[in-house]
Amino acid sequence: MARVKLIDPDQAEGRSKEVFERVKAYYKMVPGLQKGLAYLPETTDALWTLSLMCAGEGSIREELKRVFFAVTAYEAECEYCTAAHMLALLGKEWSHEECVEVVTGKPSSRLSDKENAAVNFARQVARRPAGVTDAMTDDLRAIGWSDAEIVEIVAAVALLRYTSTVASALDVPLEASMEGVGVSCGIPLEKL
Repeated sequence: MARVKLIDPDQAEGRSKEVFERVKAYYKMVPGLQKGLAYLPETTDALWTLSLMCAGEGSIREELKRVFFAVTAYEAECEYCTAAHMLALLGKEWSHEECVEVVTGKPSSRLSDKENAAVNFARQVARRPAGVTDAMTDDLRAIGWSDAEIVEIVAAVALLRYTSTVASALDVPLEASMEGVGVSCGIPLEKL
């Protein structure tokens, strides 16, 4: 159960209602994360814009960014965001087993060696941003990642660390469609 009352989109008014309509136009529903953040409609709107930009802007394909998101959510111990982004990968025809493997640290046969290296880098950024070293970014450059793409990876991780913090701290409940999709993030939760 959420630690704050989630705002009901049908009861929302003013700016919150506008933001909910924007989110609903994309998802055909309003996720719990946005319902929890709705007390801050401008923040919710800005986060929504940032999410769309982060997933779409740059040269890294959206599917790989979804992997970064899922890995980051897992490292941040966020059951909600892990399930949400695994669900997005399932929608891109990944199997549940493939999702679990990549989220828990195994290289994915769906990804190239270059992409798996980027996923491992994203995992390190998610786990401990201050632990990133010059050698890590040098290694990425050596296999073909540009500085702009390295920034894109870091931005994707930073976005998910933010949303994972909100979802976890507010204990946003899983959506019905997420039930049974995610993996335990190493903390005891009865939801899965």
